[in-house]
Amino acid sequence: MKKKNLKIWLALILLLILFVFKVMIDSKMEIENKKFVINPGDNFLSIANNLKQEGVIRDKGLFVLFAYFNGDYAQIKPGTYLFDGKYTIENIVSVLKDNHGVLVVIPEGLNIYQIENKLIESGVLINKFDLVNYTVDRLSDRIYEYPFLKNVDQNNNLEGFLYPDTYYFVEGMDIDEVVKVFLDNFNKEMYLKFKGDIDGNIYDKLILASLIEKEIYHKKDIPNAVSVIRNRMNNNMLFQIDATLCYIKIMNEYLNNGDPVCKELTNNDKKLESLYNTYMYKEIIPGPICNVGYETFSLVLNNIDTDYLYYITKPDSKDAVFAKTLDEHNLNISKYLK
Repeated sequence: MKKKNLKIWLALILLLILFVFKVMIDSKMEIENKKFVINPGDNFLSIANNLKQEGVIRDKGLFVLFAYFNGDYAQIKPGTYLFDGKYTIENIVSVLKDNHGVLVVIPEGLNIYQIENKLIESGVLINKFDLVNYTVDRLSDRIYEYPFLKNVDQNNNLEGFLYPDTYYFVEGMDIDEVVKVFLDNFNKEMYLKFKGDIDGNIYDKLILASLIEKEIYHKKDIPNAVSVIRNRMNNNMLFQIDATLCYIKIMNEYLNNGDPVCKELTNNDKKLESLYNTYMYKEIIPGPICNVGYETFSLVLNNIDTDYLYYITKPDSKDAVFAKTLDEHNLNISKYLK
């Protein structure tokens, strides 16, 4: 009998707790024209703490319990939110799930000048050159967080580390926060996945992958194209990669307040004075010429041995055609490009 009464009392207490919880959840709070910002990288508990400190919610614990219980905490995204009116906790969670941040898609193959231009056009960055002039030395006190930067020249910018992906930013975001979003994502999506497979310097691999990304259309052709570059390097030959000329033109155009686009190449472009000019310099270029994705980078790491020294791209199918000798290469040019 006592056990039965105990169960009844426990059930009543549980019902009372649930009733009080429901009343508290359903109670509304008046909020007047309050802007609340969630930055990329903010974790859920820090968001809850900030909501309490800024007067958006009365009870942090209640908010956390509700969001965890419903699974809504994982759906809260960075953004700028405006609260103006009467809100229950459920209403506030619902608002925070409707992202008001700036969605920016970075496709594979964009360079840092094109990415900065995209961020400015979307309102994420205000000042031109904030990103392109952001050099590695500014991160010297955080190199332990980003070990992939250790072998990068301190005067280089972050070209190659702006991983192609879909991002959520905030309008008028601080450049340090933008950089943190990119580097954290690169660390997660590239470095941590590949660090065990990389023999040597990841930066050299990124440079090679960026050349391949801009030169080769089909993934199946990547291993052979990589072998061409390595073979030419081993034979002390110029790389003669047109994509590097485009990079020089885009860089020069953007730094002179133009649009980051590569206009049609001419023979005169092969005389452009730059360490990126692979028609003039045999050494590996100073840095990547674009930002590559997971698949391209993984294929670049798959070393294969060939005797290929040349390739062209068919205009129609975009297939790469490889050759071992200059005579064979010239025959391919006559067959497919004339």
